[in-house]
Amino acid sequence: MRKTRFFNILVLGLAVIATTVAQTPTTYSLKLGRGLKEFDEYLLKSTYEQRSVTKIYDNDQLLGDTTDIVRVVIAARCSVARVTVDGQEKEKYLTIRLFQLQTSSDTFDVMSAGTKVRCWFSDSGSVFTVNDVPTADTITALLSNVVLGEGGAKTGNVLDAKRPVSLGSTWKMNIAALKRILGREQVRLMKKLDGTVSFSSIDSTGPMPTAIVTARAEAPKFSMRIDGAPYPLVGSLVAEFRYVVPLDTRFPPVALTTSTTQTYTARQGSQRAESFVTTSRQSEFIR
Repeated sequence: MRKTRFFNILVLGLAVIATTVAQTPTTYSLKLGRGLKEFDEYLLKSTYEQRSVTKIYDNDQLLGDTTDIVRVVIAARCSVARVTVDGQEKEKYLTIRLFQLQTSSDTFDVMSAGTKVRCWFSDSGSVFTVNDVPTADTITALLSNVVLGEGGAKTGNVLDAKRPVSLGSTWKMNIAALKRILGREQVRLMKKLDGTVSFSSIDSTGPMPTAIVTARAEAPKFSMRIDGAPYPLVGSLVAEFRYVVPLDTRFPPVALTTSTTQTYTARQGSQRAESFVTTSRQSEFIR
């Protein structure tokens, strides 16, 4: 009888322990700022788009509007030549597979397939050469939108959680680190800037499970003056991020999407002008 009672108590205790373990969510140290290594190679697929919409009103009646869309698309084989101490690309080589400028009415090939481009990255900007000759300013501007110095600690400084997190967790963005990336001039305009980060989902369909982390930062209202304008512009800014990284922190990021939406309003008498500028960059790093 005593043995039976002891056995029942033991089974009950094990069941309680098993239930407690099952209810404890798995946590992950995501470490979003991941360094790259020299001689790393990958296929870069990146698209940059800028959409500008302007609307003119008089006493809330729409007088006219315009929409402009510019898209830069690149696919290139990348070979990392040098990195910084924290693993951000400092120099790399591209072999172009596709490089196009697309507008609402036409598509232009910026460089032909097979073109080799050498890239340098620093805090002061990017430099690109073809056959040891610097690219034209217009080409440099297009390349700078889709080819960046990937890797390093900056992303992690802004988005990393302070401790391991479970699926569905949300935490505060490091606004001080974000401000350092935005720069003093832009931050000076923003009286308030807040942001949150979320561990949104896990994708197990690829060769290794990946974490999808999303983030949103917002400056709800700020004003700025433009030379020659009689009244200040009232603006707002929303920045969004989607980052895909392997759960195994030894491996580099898989994809990154960033977008910003800036809204500006100017008033003079009964007339009002509204401007919406949305930029986005979607990049895949295929290894």
